[in-house]
Amino acid sequence: MLLAWDMKNPLKSLSKLFSSNEKKKPLTIEELRDLKIRKEKIEKAIKSRAFISEVNQRYNKMSDRKRKNFFRKAS
Repeated sequence: MLLAWDMKNPLKSLSKLFSSNEKKKPLTIEELRDLKIRKEKIEKAIKSRAFISEVNQRYNKMSDRKRKNFFRKAS
């Protein structure tokens, strides 16, 4: 659930870190690592969804062709 929210608002969450009016302490090494891992997870999820969408489109084209050819043979 958190990943879905992050994917919808990745820039918003990052801008919150840097645009606060309060003076913040510099991020620790652990926080930077966590931020980097979160970004990587979001990028991987976006790429995998794009790939799955592409595969689904190709499969739908093949199945449509098979259906059309089936009806031609039947008539």
